[in-house]
Amino acid sequence: MGALNSVGMWLGLGALGVAVPLIIHLLYRKHRRQTDWAAMELLRRALVIRSGQVRLEDFIILALRCLALALLALALLRPTLDSDSVIGEKKVGMVVAIDASYSMNHGEFSRFERAIEKAREIFKTANEGDPVSLVLMSTRPEVLLRSVTYNPGTVTAKLDELESAGPNSLNLETNIELLDELVEELKTPGKECFLITDSQEQDWGELSPRARDSLENLRNNANVFVIPAGTEGEDNLAIESLTYTWGSLRKSGEARFTALVRNTGRSSEEGASLEFFVDEALARKVAVGALSAGESRPLEFTTQFDKVGDVRLRAELSKDDLADDNVRHAIARIRSGIQVLLLEGDVESVAGNRSGGYYAKAALRPQDNDNEEGVSVNEIDPADFGLENLGDYDVVIMNNVLSISTDTAKRLKRFVKDGGGLIIFSGDRVEASEYNQNLGGEGGILPAILGEVATCEDEEGWTLQAAKSDHLLAGLTARYPEKLLDAIRITKQIKSTPEEGGEILITSQSGDPVLLSRSTGSGTVLLFTTTSSKRWNNLPREPLYTILLQQAVTMLTSDPDRLQLTVGTDSELPVSGREVGEFVSLRSPDSEEADDVRVIQDGDQPVAPVSFTAHGVYEIEAEDDKPGIVVAANVNASESNVRVVEGSVLEDALLPTGVKVLNRAGSMVDAIEDARRGRELAHLLLLLAIIVFAAQSILARYFTNRIEREESADLSTTLQMSQVAAARRS
Repeated sequence: MGALNSVGMWLGLGALGVAVPLIIHLLYRKHRRQTDWAAMELLRRALVIRSGQVRLEDFIILALRCLALALLALALLRPTLDSDSVIGEKKVGMVVAIDASYSMNHGEFSRFERAIEKAREIFKTANEGDPVSLVLMSTRPEVLLRSVTYNPGTVTAKLDELESAGPNSLNLETNIELLDELVEELKTPGKECFLITDSQEQDWGELSPRARDSLENLRNNANVFVIPAGTEGEDNLAIESLTYTWGSLRKSGEARFTALVRNTGRSSEEGASLEFFVDEALARKVAVGALSAGESRPLEFTTQFDKVGDVRLRAELSKDDLADDNVRHAIARIRSGIQVLLLEGDVESVAGNRSGGYYAKAALRPQDNDNEEGVSVNEIDPADFGLENLGDYDVVIMNNVLSISTDTAKRLKRFVKDGGGLIIFSGDRVEASEYNQNLGGEGGILPAILGEVATCEDEEGWTLQAAKSDHLLAGLTARYPEKLLDAIRITKQIKSTPEEGGEILITSQSGDPVLLSRSTGSGTVLLFTTTSSKRWNNLPREPLYTILLQQAVTMLTSDPDRLQLTVGTDSELPVSGREVGEFVSLRSPDSEEADDVRVIQDGDQPVAPVSFTAHGVYEIEAEDDKPGIVVAANVNASESNVRVVEGSVLEDALLPTGVKVLNRAGSMVDAIEDARRGRELAHLLLLLAIIVFAAQSILARYFTNRIEREESADLSTTLQMSQVAAARRS
């Protein structure tokens, strides 16, 4: 037994309604005036004969009137029966949710098309007039119908509009919580929720605690059914990533990119090919080769850049049963040259003991020339930092700088958040507490909290090793020959604890970080906990030093991986030179014309909010001297796993939650009808209230008329009965 409306409110109103006749009666008695007169004693004696009968009749009428009001209040409360009783009106509200993640597009007759047919069958079990909701589930759930009165024509028209799933992935937990909200809105005794999905292995194979709790909560409010959409097969190749691997991202430079192709199906695949495009021109075509289930293979291509600007890169697989993950986009921002500002804090106290700045310049400019397409380094004393215009530089390198003033820290924070790159080398002159105070903490840019200097007890020093990270610099170190890596030794380093957002890229044998990274705003900070000179290590004389520093500067000025975002997410792209409230033109891959986007404030910088609704290239156009920005959006690679959980396995997994799985072999309509329960008693209670009210009215009239017809020899008795009759009429 339950109720569709607020129990507290309507029971309170019902109790108030029942109390009204009683209150009127009590108030009438309270204000009644009693005057004794000479014939009063004779009148009392005459009334004794009828008083018992009158009280009984009045009690019956009062009880019927109270009952009528109580039944009316109960009808407004809309109580329900959970059983399939013959009593009451049978009403069932339903929420139908269709998985619209892009794995549902798999197959010639796609899983999504099968799901639409399943939805049509479900709606056939609905009664006209009952409330229904229709939802497309993904990272961007879309409610097509929300608690509308069921009309077959309206629902059919909505389903006919659906051709394919979108390019989004599926967030199961978020969608279940939305379904629970929609179920709560149904004002019917019976509530049903249907999830039509391809039962992807990654989503349903092992439910997260949050998803399990959400399903159990949903099951407490409705009958919940999971319906596998059905599949033609489980074969698929997907491009998981397209990343910048190595090389120069400057004009006339050459760079290498890697596409990672994975077999996300259940059987081996061969015969596929992969094409690489640079600005829509085919650059290379390679054979993928044979891939067993779950196996991945990196495929590389190298290209040279002949012009400055944003170059659009694309990797594309040959056609298979799922097209959404066969393409991957990237943007390479090509520069004519890189301007570096070097703050030299080293003091050369011993002849031949060169400063860290010397080695940094040698690594960045191995051939000292004036080529504008190379790296230009301007070395200054840290005391002159305030005289420099940071807008003229792409990267700032701080080598063993003694201290950081509040003003210097403020300028560096602004520089990084606006897109600049900062490289910090430690040393014996670094005041760790001042760095932590002015560059770290809340709103800071330092990747780690600096501590004390640690010295290796072994004279040979600690070896290096790459951390488990997908970062470009960690990958370079991991691929570096082991013999050469073992030759690098560190004798001293500053102990550090990563800040929130800080990532460890390289560690020493001691386990402490040697290189850390942190992205803040549009820029990135790299922190070396050892020196750029040979005072604390032998790194500057090793090839890895030059490789790391050159790749670091390239990454800080043009990191293609940072220009890749995910479809189904929202982002705020920094738009320097714009004012808050100004409009910028956005070109997106799913729109033929540019859209106007209003610039808003994010912290202390202007940004343009962008929703990535399709894979491809998004461009905010440049205007006059105001630069534009180009980014690539790709589908979430995890959704490419097309392997599904079989119906019987899924049924066992969901058994503890009480959720029913309607297998493909069974009759779905019959199963729904068998599980359907719920009747509403409002109409029945309202009818009873009318009947009781009519009954009390008839009885009141009958009792009144009888009093008026009766003859009495006693005038006083006649007068008193007339008063009773008048009171009953009122």
